[in-house]
Amino acid sequence: MRIVIAGCGRVGSDLALSLAEERHDVSVIDSSPEAFAALGSAFDGTTHPGLAYDMAALRDAGVELADVFVAATSSDNANLMAVQLATLVFEVPKSIARLDDPARAESYRALGIRYVAGAKLVSRVIHEDILDDEFHYHVTFSGGDVEIVEMTLGASANQVLVADFEVEDAVRVAAVRRGSRTYVPGREFELREGDLVVAATRLGSRDKIRRFIEDGG
Repeated sequence: MRIVIAGCGRVGSDLALSLAEERHDVSVIDSSPEAFAALGSAFDGTTHPGLAYDMAALRDAGVELADVFVAATSSDNANLMAVQLATLVFEVPKSIARLDDPARAESYRALGIRYVAGAKLVSRVIHEDILDDEFHYHVTFSGGDVEIVEMTLGASANQVLVADFEVEDAVRVAAVRRGSRTYVPGREFELREGDLVVAATRLGSRDKIRRFIEDGG
C-alpha cells in the first residue's frame, strides 16, 4: 500500500518504520527536518519537510496516489485539518487522525473522521491491567460493547477445539500465536496450553472462558 504519514514524532516514526518493514510504500511529512533522524538510516521510505496540512507538502509526499493517510502530529487541530484535506481535496480512500484530547472525540465523530484516541487507549490498558491481568486489552469499538483482548491459555485448554472455546454471540477467536507461528484458526483448530489467543469478546463474557486460562499467564 501507498501510505502517507504526517508527523514524525514517537507515534509517526514508529508507525512509519513498522509499515516500511512490511514492504509498504511510506512517505513521512514533518515540519521539523530534524525529526526524520528518528527513522534511522535503514528507513527506505521518503521524507518531506512541511506542515501536515500544507498542500504543497502533501502533494510532494504523493498524497494524491495514497491508499491511506495518517495524521499523527502532536496537535489535534493540525491532525483534523490534515485529514479533512486528505479526504475532501485529495480523496484519499482511508484517512486516520491521532486524537490526544478525548473531549474532542464527539466533534471528530460528527465530522465523520476516523481517529485513534491515544490517551483513552493508554488509560484503558492500565485500567484493565489493574483490575484483570488475565486478559490483556487491545481496543474497544466506539459506541459498542465488543473489545479485542488477548489471553494465554492454561492446561485446561489443551486439545480444546476453537468451536468449543468460542461462545455464540459472545466470544470469537481471531488469531492464535504458538511459538514463532501465528494462525488464523478454523473451528476445528485444536488449542494447546501456552497458546496466545486474540479474541473478540462481548463485554461481560469473560467469565465464560476464564476456566481456559486459569493456569495461563
